[in-house]
Amino acid sequence: MPPRIPAPYTPPNAPQTPLMRKAARLVSFTPPQFDITANSPIHDRTMLSFPLDSENLAPISTVSVSSPKPPSPSSANALGPSPGRIQYSIDALEAESHATRLKIRAKEQEDKGTSQTYERHFRSYQAWWDSSEAAKVAQNSRLAALPAMPITAAKVSMFLAYESTREKKKRGAGTIAGSSVGQSQISGVITALESFRFNSQHTYKHCAEAQIPLRNDSRVRQFESAAKHDEPKRAEKAQITKAAGSSLDTYTVAELRKCASWCLTNFSGSNRIYLGLRDRAMLLLGAGTAFRGDSTRILLWSDLFKTSIPLGDDSEAPVFGLLADNAKHNQTGRIDEHGVLRHKHVELCGIGAVAMMMFGYFHIMGYAVPDFSPDFSDKSFGEHGQRDWYTYHVFSTGIGREEMSYQAHHDRVMQMHAANDVSITKVTHGARPFAAQTCRSFGASVSDTKALGGWNESGSFKNCYDRALPVGALLGAAFFNSLKPELYRVARDILEPPDDVSKDIFPWIEDELAALISREHSNRLAKDIALRQFLSTMLWFRRILVQDLAVIFTQNPHALIFKYAPFNSPSFRNFAASSTAAIDAAEETARLAFQNLPQHLVASLQGALATQNLAFERERQNYHNEMASMRNELGQMKTLLELVAGTKRVKRVHGNLTEGLSDGFSELTVITDNSAPKYPTPPSFDTADMPFDMFPPDPALDAFIAASFTHPNMPMPATSPQAAVLHTPVLPLPSTTPQLSTLTPGSPEERQQFYFQRYGADRFRKHSPEWVDGDWLPRYKYSSADGIWEYWVEWKEGVDGFISVEELTTTWGAKWRRNTPALKNENTRRMRVVNLILELCQKPRWNVSLVQRFITDRYARQFRARAFSDYLKNNRDVVIAAAANYP
Repeated sequence: MPPRIPAPYTPPNAPQTPLMRKAARLVSFTPPQFDITANSPIHDRTMLSFPLDSENLAPISTVSVSSPKPPSPSSANALGPSPGRIQYSIDALEAESHATRLKIRAKEQEDKGTSQTYERHFRSYQAWWDSSEAAKVAQNSRLAALPAMPITAAKVSMFLAYESTREKKKRGAGTIAGSSVGQSQISGVITALESFRFNSQHTYKHCAEAQIPLRNDSRVRQFESAAKHDEPKRAEKAQITKAAGSSLDTYTVAELRKCASWCLTNFSGSNRIYLGLRDRAMLLLGAGTAFRGDSTRILLWSDLFKTSIPLGDDSEAPVFGLLADNAKHNQTGRIDEHGVLRHKHVELCGIGAVAMMMFGYFHIMGYAVPDFSPDFSDKSFGEHGQRDWYTYHVFSTGIGREEMSYQAHHDRVMQMHAANDVSITKVTHGARPFAAQTCRSFGASVSDTKALGGWNESGSFKNCYDRALPVGALLGAAFFNSLKPELYRVARDILEPPDDVSKDIFPWIEDELAALISREHSNRLAKDIALRQFLSTMLWFRRILVQDLAVIFTQNPHALIFKYAPFNSPSFRNFAASSTAAIDAAEETARLAFQNLPQHLVASLQGALATQNLAFERERQNYHNEMASMRNELGQMKTLLELVAGTKRVKRVHGNLTEGLSDGFSELTVITDNSAPKYPTPPSFDTADMPFDMFPPDPALDAFIAASFTHPNMPMPATSPQAAVLHTPVLPLPSTTPQLSTLTPGSPEERQQFYFQRYGADRFRKHSPEWVDGDWLPRYKYSSADGIWEYWVEWKEGVDGFISVEELTTTWGAKWRRNTPALKNENTRRMRVVNLILELCQKPRWNVSLVQRFITDRYARQFRARAFSDYLKNNRDVVIAAAANYP
């Protein structure tokens, strides 16, 4: 029993404080007594030690602490597992978790070239280290050979000392005398060995140095810093820049053409011809999209779609779209959209190359069309079922399911380079810098070029909000001026493929589309947007194939693809022979149009008319008196006609127009000019060499110019006075309105009268027009349409008493939209529906009523107006194909 602690001294009669009372309780406490041997549940305390890697859990040594009787089975179970067994389980769990991590890492990198590069650096390090240690032991027997593992900063620094001074290796065997490795090699070695150190550190926990990252060590950092510092001197010594070329180490245009042509002509046998088409497609698609090699290899059929980009107020260009959600710059699963335009030069067109490869897959190799229907029997794929065709790769090494490996891609590109004498250091990424350089050369901005290839942009805007395709970069990659999108024109697109040729290319598309529509009607879960986009793209490929191969046939008739139907048929050969003249004529017409029109139509019609405003004004002044006299005469004839006819209808029209003119003129300040000379000689124009077909016809402008230049001495059509008056009524105005005889031609009053007569006073005033650059410019805001057909009604007839959009566009062009972004976007959206209706009306035995019935039956219940327009953006060909089977 422990001795009692004496109480502290307290003066007699001293008051008791709380602290003193607490101290008294503590010193007076006596701890309870226990019999350990009688009450302890542990009767046999032992210290056990186990080998960590042994499967036998029996103790190696036992040290007895006491020797009471052994515990009963029930008491042993109450003890739980021993400390040694717990530690063994923890170690086994940790080893298993790391093994799982390494499996996931290996699967993640199996489709990349990084793992092979890391393995090569590690094998080089291991071989050098073993050789170096053996040499040290041979020189000094007191030393022991250290193993290459674990990887530590001390070992790596010694290897870097050797690596930074060795000569570069040649392809195959041997070294390059007088050379040395560069900074990229040193950084690559450090990165590779750091990867092996990090992934093996859990097996060397007893080694503290193995747990430290290599770049945290000053010795390793010094080697890397020195390599960066010495790189300019090394390059200067080896004269690498001047000898190898300094233009981004990429293809020239001539080299790209040579490689593309080689892929078409230098293979024999169905399989090798298809491989040539595949290699050509990978090369040219990368040159148009700035894709990395891995981004190209992972493309799936379900990633392909057709979309469009705006090029002007009313024009769009079709784009071959590609989805990417697992690129090197996107490891978060974000869906990025990439695109490529049809190339100016057919031999470099990536879209045509992919279309040829798909032709090779189905028509040369004869692979079967996959089953596009979903399988709902496998519940592990969710409610939408298994879509087997989603696993098909665009660039595969088999029948579509097997993704091409990095090594296979590397070997095919190296074979291409060797055969065409291409000497660039990049292999699978070779087309990426070519695309970037081309975009910048054709005027694309840096930001557009970065967006094209997915180069990193700081901030969250690109990742979260910006999904638009970079128009400038797409144009530049296709060899068009990025600063003038209105000049984009693919001349070969004017060729209309013969039906007997087109129908034999991918003939299964229409059947698959009909089957998809049927499945979707019977089961809403069978909806497959990706399949619609893929079939729409394949329909587009059908047209592109015939057009591009027709041009290629005139350039390279020995290409092996022309051995296969339908490109070996007389119909295709005749079509190809006539294509050259048609394309040359189209290109010449376009060249003349842009050469003769002011500023290549960058200025609108408003600008073109404004440049001639002074000349027109002088002519109007010269003819002012003559026109006033003619109006007086016509007014007298109109009065005489009213006296003769006296019908209510004429009176009603007369009254309405007069009232409208009066109301309109009351809002204007009229400027008159009576100083013009009388009866000048009409000017003559030499029109022999003037291109009159450059501008589209404008009825309003024609009527105005005809009225402005009418002269008594000019020949007039032989019409009766009555017919002339009924066609162009000129009515006397109220006394409060200035007489027409005092109005200046082209003045606000005269232009307003012209529009009143053409559209009606109330209808024209409803647009709240304003006087802009010598003309009344109406205002209009699109109505909120719900049904699809409402777009057509507003275009053709007009709604709510407004002038129809068709009439607005015919008379004022795009000026009435005033370059307002919202109106421009809405016009583009609505014109997709209008143009579709116009195209369907051109079909044999189709009219507006049948088109309305077709759209109502097939799409009105499924889409609202705007949703249907968005659907048409990527699926217009699908709708056209559906119309082929209606009704």
